[in-house]
Amino acid sequence: MVMKTVQKQNGVEKWKTIKGTYALKRMKSLAHWQAIEQAYRLRIPLAIPIYETKQRDGQWYYIMPWLKEKTNPAASFFHDLARWHKHSIKDIETTEAEIERYYEERKHSLEQAKKTLTHYIETCEKQWYMSPFQLQCCTHFPDVIRAISFSEHTLNEWRERMREKKTVRICYIHGRPSFQHYVERNDGTSYFISFERARWAPPFHDLLFFFRQYLHTYPIVCDEAVQWLSQYEQTLSLEEDERLLFFHLLVDPHRFVDLIHRYEQQRHHRQMTAAWQRAYWQMKNIEYVIGKWGEKETNQIQS
Repeated sequence: MVMKTVQKQNGVEKWKTIKGTYALKRMKSLAHWQAIEQAYRLRIPLAIPIYETKQRDGQWYYIMPWLKEKTNPAASFFHDLARWHKHSIKDIETTEAEIERYYEERKHSLEQAKKTLTHYIETCEKQWYMSPFQLQCCTHFPDVIRAISFSEHTLNEWRERMREKKTVRICYIHGRPSFQHYVERNDGTSYFISFERARWAPPFHDLLFFFRQYLHTYPIVCDEAVQWLSQYEQTLSLEEDERLLFFHLLVDPHRFVDLIHRYEQQRHHRQMTAAWQRAYWQMKNIEYVIGKWGEKETNQIQS
């Protein structure tokens, strides 16, 4: 391969050669390398073709064509992500003991989060003066408690469904799906890249990663998110237990507990106040999407 130029972009080397443009990427661990190898052994569709290189200095590398980000990715991203999942999806049996163990772990975690938040709010309200961070905590506390109640409700519903079903669907998920990891050739052929964290898990885990990232922003009208979920389900429908656990984990209030711990340790007032505000906005965006999804499901049943 005759090299013309080499550039570094976001931790990836861009090689321009007389035969085309390529990307050289270093793996951070053997586990990442094995995740990519398994994707190819499974013949996952839409996985970018790569060329293996030799281990060097205890590191692993691969080369792939340098492709541009997908034009208008939202138009086909979720359909293609569902295709990726559908290729390897399978049912595995679970036991009532496993269901109960997971349920109790999640239930205890929510109870501890509620206890921590409530105690912190009570402590703040006893002070003569509250910092901006503490004031935000107190102002948003009712909304956070409602989110915890919703999370508890969906967890309880999931448990009842699983007691009857006793099977779980898993597939080889991408691990970090995003529009930035969705590329195309000049002829429009689409591929996913950067699947070093691919693993076996329920399909909604990829949706969980995507929407946590996408909704972590200022307040927005997220109607497109509901449309994207519908696009996904046109190719691979989520089962009711999957949808319940997806919503339960998406709402997860533990981010607020983590922020309180960080604030008490660091006392970075402005930084932590901004972080809390972003977490609250994310929670409200998630609440909007789940509400709209519920309306859509109700309308479909009534029609």
